[in-house]
Amino acid sequence: MPRTATRTIRLQVFIHRPPKKVFEAISDPDLLARWFVDTASLPQRKGESYTFGWTDGPTHSGKVLDFARGRYLTLAWTWPGRERLGSTRLRMSVEPKAGGTVVKFIHSGFKTRGPWVDLYDGAIRGWTYFLMNLKSVLEYGHDLRSPHDW
Repeated sequence: MPRTATRTIRLQVFIHRPPKKVFEAISDPDLLARWFVDTASLPQRKGESYTFGWTDGPTHSGKVLDFARGRYLTLAWTWPGRERLGSTRLRMSVEPKAGGTVVKFIHSGFKTRGPWVDLYDGAIRGWTYFLMNLKSVLEYGHDLRSPHDW
C-alpha cells in the first residue's frame, strides 16, 4: 500500500522574554488561557490526556506524546468532529536567543488530499494568529482576542 504524502507547518517567533517564562506560557493551563484557549488541562507527563476548550467553539483532546520541562512539548492533535481522520502531531519548543526566546512550532501529519487540504489551510492561519497573540501577551500584556481595543 503506497504511503500517503503529508505536509508540515513550521513557524517560529522571537519573544523578548526569558525561555522559562515563554515555556510556562505554552505549557501551564492557566497561562494558556491568557493567549490561546478558554480552558485547558495539560499534564506535564508523556502518555497523559490533555484537553483544550473554547467557550463558543470546539474542545480538542489527545495525548501528551513527549514533554521536556523548559524545552518542548509534543501533542497528538485530533480535529473535533473529524476524529475518523486520525491525528496530527503538534510540537512547541523554546530556545534561548540573545535578548529573549525563539518559539519553534511544528505541526505535522497533514495529508495532501480530501478534507486535509482545508484543515491544513486553517491551521496555518490559526497558528500564525495564536503565535502572534502569544508574543503580544508576553511582550505587551495585550490579548488580541479581547473585544476591547487599546
